Amino acid sequence: MKVSDLTAKIIGGALIDRDEARFLLSAPLEDLRVSAKAITSHFFKEKVELCCISNGKCGNCTENCKFCSQSRRFDTKIGQSRLKSVEEFFAEAKYNSDRGVHRFSIVTSGLRLPPSEVKAVGEAYKKISSELKIRCCGSLGLLSYDELVYLKSCGLTRFHNNLETSRRFFPQICTTHSYDQKLETLRSAHQAGLEVCSGCIIGMGETFEDRLDIAFTLREVGTVSTPINILNPIKGTPLEDRPVLGEEEIERTVALFRHILPRTVLRTAGGRLLIKKFYKKLFDFGINAEITGDMLTTQGLTIAQDISDAIALNKEVTRIDAPVM
Repeated sequence: MKVSDLTAKIIGGALIDRDEARFLLSAPLEDLRVSAKAITSHFFKEKVELCCISNGKCGNCTENCKFCSQSRRFDTKIGQSRLKSVEEFFAEAKYNSDRGVHRFSIVTSGLRLPPSEVKAVGEAYKKISSELKIRCCGSLGLLSYDELVYLKSCGLTRFHNNLETSRRFFPQICTTHSYDQKLETLRSAHQAGLEVCSGCIIGMGETFEDRLDIAFTLREVGTVSTPINILNPIKGTPLEDRPVLGEEEIERTVALFRHILPRTVLRTAGGRLLIKKFYKKLFDFGINAEITGDMLTTQGLTIAQDISDAIALNKEVTRIDAPVM
């Protein structure tokens, strides 16, 4: 088996299986780079998409996700905030839209929003979608099918819920909700007519086999967008002493995701400052989108810098509406 054979298979429209993906774990990194770059270019040309996130409601989360600074179970010194108003969400969306960002995602802490706050977020989506060109996305917890249908009617186009890691490793990261609850939420979003965005955090102690599990599960779910977060060990969380992943491991992981998910938009997300010295190289390994600006409780890179970097790499900064078939 050769990496080039798998490249041709994927570009020809087929999907690789688990054994073929496992072969890539030990393939030369340069071969992976060349292959991932060819696959990305074939399906997406040289397009790069920018999205941003709004920390819609912060802190006091009941859940015990070990990576998260917003859990009230950990002493992270992160403040709490109420749900932002319609006007506050609109102002953020307009700021980003005016600067060339393509998608605006409202992200809230907690297992799920109460009905009154679901309605309030819906009002924000109505105003944003009717007055701005930016697309509305949301990461609002484990919502019901009916709530997702309502939000779609308000202008929501894409719903996000990270799987975070593999089914095998998930209980070592969170025990207050289940993997199946996440999968059910993603299925409900799909049934409601929404695009599905879901990804992971790498560097929490999972193995490469776990990462293969994540990618294949995301393929089954039908994600059109997958954020790949690099763990940013936050003081006060149980993972505060985890070592930060090295450059080559991150590059190999991104390339694996590109080969397993050839038509999915792969975006850099949390942990971007940790990889600032080499993050531009990830475009050669399969990345074709970025969460720009700050993350939820950590810093990110500026919109202007992201656009400048993409242009310098001869990329077209534009919205990617759907996977290229």
